[in-house]
Amino acid sequence: MPRRRRRVTNRESPLRSAAVPGRFARLARLLLGPDPRALLWLAAPTLLALALDLLVRARVLAGFALQGKAIYASSWLVSAAFWVLPLVVACRLWRAPRGPVARVALGVLLVAWVLPLATFGFAGQLVYHRVFSSYMGRDTLRLGIVLRGTVGEWFASWGGPWLAAALIVSGVGVTAGVLALIRRVAPRVDGQIPLLSVLTFLGALVCFWTDAVDSRFLQAALPDACFVHGVVHAARMALTGQWRTGQGISVRTPAPLPPLTAARIPRANVVVVLTESVRADMLCSDPPPRCLSEALDAVAADRMPLGKLTTQTPNTFSACVVLWTGVGPDVDFTSAHSAPVLWELARAVGYRTAYVTSQNTQYEDFGAFVSRAGIDSLVTASDLGGMANEQLGAPDERAAEAMLRFVREVPAGMPYFAVLHLSNTHAPYRVDPALQPYGPHSADPFGSIEAFRDQDRNAVLLQERTVAAFVRELRARADWDDTAIVFLSDHGEQFREHGGLYHNHSLYEEELRIPGWLIAGEHALGSGQRASLLALGSRRTYMQDVHETVVDLLGLEDARVQLPLAGLVTGRSLLRPLGRDPTVLLATSTAVWEPDDARFGATAGERALIGAPGSWECFDTERDPHERHALGDGACADLLELVRQRFPAAR
Repeated sequence: MPRRRRRVTNRESPLRSAAVPGRFARLARLLLGPDPRALLWLAAPTLLALALDLLVRARVLAGFALQGKAIYASSWLVSAAFWVLPLVVACRLWRAPRGPVARVALGVLLVAWVLPLATFGFAGQLVYHRVFSSYMGRDTLRLGIVLRGTVGEWFASWGGPWLAAALIVSGVGVTAGVLALIRRVAPRVDGQIPLLSVLTFLGALVCFWTDAVDSRFLQAALPDACFVHGVVHAARMALTGQWRTGQGISVRTPAPLPPLTAARIPRANVVVVLTESVRADMLCSDPPPRCLSEALDAVAADRMPLGKLTTQTPNTFSACVVLWTGVGPDVDFTSAHSAPVLWELARAVGYRTAYVTSQNTQYEDFGAFVSRAGIDSLVTASDLGGMANEQLGAPDERAAEAMLRFVREVPAGMPYFAVLHLSNTHAPYRVDPALQPYGPHSADPFGSIEAFRDQDRNAVLLQERTVAAFVRELRARADWDDTAIVFLSDHGEQFREHGGLYHNHSLYEEELRIPGWLIAGEHALGSGQRASLLALGSRRTYMQDVHETVVDLLGLEDARVQLPLAGLVTGRSLLRPLGRDPTVLLATSTAVWEPDDARFGATAGERALIGAPGSWECFDTERDPHERHALGDGACADLLELVRQRFPAAR
């Protein structure tokens, strides 16, 4: 009986079964080349970058939140993609028939591509991080060149010929290692260039071009990726015509100081405590019984409020520049980076100086600004540890403890000037589970606005406790009688009063009005100076005035006309009788910060002009403190004319 033939389906077809694997094999070869493992070998520079980064920042990286770690891991792929394609091309050139064209092309690739990236992406980043506690990132190269003119001057600003030579030698060493890698891997890279290396290289370029690499905030990226981001961003700014936009933080070129002598002997110890995002109605500037604070009243019941204190710009970078240099928010980029800062003035007259901050100074290269500020002891969030969020920074209590260590180590008889810069009251507002009297509270900005504001209140309360403990330690010291503490915030915070959240989006009172007070030992202030402070009452005062008050505490107020850029430093010492209310400029956009929604303004007493071209509002903040009812046209015509003169973008 003949056997029945079994029907063969398409799924079982031996021809189709052989064809499917064959197609996958061709696709895999098209994407990955003949030996996919060779591509992994060519990603070795990424492993070197990772090893160096772990050597420098292991503790910081471990402290990243899960999202930050995920962003950091994605930078490995970006780095590998940027290395593999050029090295594949180098392998092909190495394998090409011997001839001058291939060898010259290989030499150009090594010298023009690998050597600069090996020099600056590895050793260069290590040196930069050693100086500034951050890597070269998105804005570093462009702003450095804008300020100094050439790459050579920018490079020399944080090194010298010997350092430059050492970096070049290290770059040559890495390049030689890459060449050895090419020689080893080249026999395994044959045929057409793997399509995956081309696609991922283009993807990496898109990431760099569109700022999809974090080299600005936590710097959750490998050092070589941070550097390439800076180069690509500089190229983008040049191609789009924005190269000369002089906005951002860069390395300063301090103007030379004349010989200075403090007018007061003995000199007072001066401590500035600068907090973050705390508005005036969140913290007691007035002493009890006018304003009650359980934490502060126990150690600073004798605090003297600094009037109706107003920041002139509602973002940290700009406010710090105004406070540290005394220049206004309309100052140009070069002047902002050359005006003398408080630490330089103090050091010039024999002070020991310190800047201790829980702020993340890696954020947009913030640390570069204070790297040449005459600071003897510089401690940042990266040094303190515990920075799980780039906005919150390190725990404030660690910064306070580090500042107390500095104070204890100052030699007896030497005065000190110190800035303790806190951070934890920035959104999302760090709180202590054991200290949450305000509620219900929430860190969700899209939920109940009152719950979100209560989260901020609890964060401020936690910081009050830290500040009170710090003040208690200073007041217990033998040199307290010769010590003064100035407390203030950099800016306020909006909670939907005018439709917005956070800060740096408007110039309304909730973002500009800040707490500010001063306490001092018996010998740190004279009776006339105390009388001037107590007479401030509800007088409008400004960030530039606080700068000048600190200059006066250092004994240099009478020498201010001798200082560089003195014409731009227009603040008034609050330790002296005030004259007429000045006209003061306001802005969200300054030489060191460019928001997407720039706003400009000016105040004269309680008249305030704020807005942008085509949308100006004038308020009487004495009669209308919440700025709900704009005055008619012409009420601030003089202020509008001034604003348009001083801010080109406001015209």
